[in-house]
Amino acid sequence: MTAGSILEVENLNFSRDGNDYLDDFEIEVKSKSIHSVIFQNEESKNKLLEFLKGESDCGEGELRFKNKNLSQQELQELGRETFYFINQYSAVNPGKDPLGIFKFNKKGESGNRSTVFPEMTVAENIFFGREPIKKFLFFKSIDNEKMFEETLRLLELLEVEIYPEQKMQELSPLKKQLVELLKALSFGTELVIIDQAVVELSKKEKEIFFNFMQILKKNEITIIYFTKEIEEVFSSSDQVTVLKEGKNVGTVEVSDIEYNELALLLMGR
Repeated sequence: MTAGSILEVENLNFSRDGNDYLDDFEIEVKSKSIHSVIFQNEESKNKLLEFLKGESDCGEGELRFKNKNLSQQELQELGRETFYFINQYSAVNPGKDPLGIFKFNKKGESGNRSTVFPEMTVAENIFFGREPIKKFLFFKSIDNEKMFEETLRLLELLEVEIYPEQKMQELSPLKKQLVELLKALSFGTELVIIDQAVVELSKKEKEIFFNFMQILKKNEITIIYFTKEIEEVFSSSDQVTVLKEGKNVGTVEVSDIEYNELALLLMGR
């Protein structure tokens, strides 16, 4: 692993029905950077994500995190303070009403599960399961004042107005996804992996989302960002890896490549 890198994947292979979805795929991600993975084939991307989550049935593949080899079992045991995953369903479930989102969180398919509790406030969603506690004699209770203060401090980092006491179901899709990013920040997460989280957002909303990704980077968080859109790479990232026909056909600094060159790597023959 090169000095300054946080994660490296090597020799990752997955084949099914005669198709090589991952073919000796490799990637190296610099610490405290935003690294895009641009792809066309959903199956290839999904198998790579499963591998990063420790849920893969790939027969081969090595992953090193901070110079330590991790097995699939060890990846599954990592807490959200290490790897934090966000996709287009993490906070927004298109086609479901807010109450439906809560049911989806409980019973939905694991790959498309919302992590939002719509009837709870923004503060309660961010600190769910980690609420600050206050003690009085032999009694313990949630310190709502401290929780709201901590949430307000996080919300001050955003370009949009969100309030700690707002119910999640009142928020737009963009704001829900931003709360999910704030949750990652509150965990002190080292690596955030984002899978096409902006597909339902407008151009302006995507800009706001990408701006906040830069804030996460300034807070020493590394981001891997999966996308199919070339424009999103130039709007968000420091480096880009092209995942094509199961291989890494190129990893470059975004500042060193032109739009047409990247398009040719992705789609050219």
